[in-house]
Amino acid sequence: MGVKRLVTIDLPRRLSRRLPRPVTELAVGIVITAIFVGVRIALAPLVGEVAPFALSIIAVLLAALIGGWRAGLVSMALGTVLIWYFVLPVAGSFVLEDARSALTLAAGLFTEAVIVLALGLYQREVRAGQMERARRINFLGHALREMDHRTKNNFQIVTSLLTLQAARSSSPEVKSALGEATERLKAVAAVYDALAPSSQGLATVRLQDQLQEICDQIQRGIMPDGISLSTQFEPMVVPHEAAVAIGIIVNELVTNACKHAFGDGGGAINVRAWREDGAAYIEVEDDGRGFVAGEARPGLGSRLVTAFLQRLKGRSDVRSTPEGTVHRLRVPLP
Repeated sequence: MGVKRLVTIDLPRRLSRRLPRPVTELAVGIVITAIFVGVRIALAPLVGEVAPFALSIIAVLLAALIGGWRAGLVSMALGTVLIWYFVLPVAGSFVLEDARSALTLAAGLFTEAVIVLALGLYQREVRAGQMERARRINFLGHALREMDHRTKNNFQIVTSLLTLQAARSSSPEVKSALGEATERLKAVAAVYDALAPSSQGLATVRLQDQLQEICDQIQRGIMPDGISLSTQFEPMVVPHEAAVAIGIIVNELVTNACKHAFGDGGGAINVRAWREDGAAYIEVEDDGRGFVAGEARPGLGSRLVTAFLQRLKGRSDVRSTPEGTVHRLRVPLP
């Protein structure tokens, strides 16, 4: 991974908004060559004229890595000219002393050309791979958005069908059952509005957004006049499966409070959620008339709450007095 990142630095591309790419490539080649010329001058008293192309090859390599193959070519040309003029005999001129000097110059030039060619081809393949990966990511992102859009549309179609069927029915029991089914479906649909792909992936949900959407839907849909609903949700990301179950539980508890806690009078419902000690706590509180445990046969909503709590391995604490009822749920989280 480190080598791949080094080979794909591409400084000219990063600076393309400030400088034209050719200018950056030329500057990289010149600067890298100048640095190694300074190193060469500093080492000359120690090593003399031994291996004249050693540092030049390193300069070409770094220039190509940082600025691309054109920067490598610039460094190669400058280094070759400088070595030819200042290092190879006869020093201070472009006259070569003998065939050996010419062979040294040709060998160094060939080595550097091979390095530049190899890096250029490799960088081209890396860029092609990056472009292909970006294309695939864009395609997958578009596909996910399209699937999300269709899923939400399907939820809306089903809820509309249930609402239409309830309106056409002459039976109060059927109307009530279809209305409850519609609200439960909306609770499940709210999960998809709270998906958190930007944080930890499509397998997690922003629970506070989901619960707020459920409460808003209840307020818009079935909340009687005179009853207020307040919410307090701490930011929390939970697994998708847990979010679905928690959403249905909260929907059942709030809906049940709206229908049965206040009779013909008004009142207030408060829904809270927070995370503590590795668990999600959800509390639904009302100031209604309360109930006596066991006085009524548990309905479908109560059975759903119990079933989903068991699935989540959670527990419920219910306290009810004539001054109100508090449901507190504890759901362990990974």
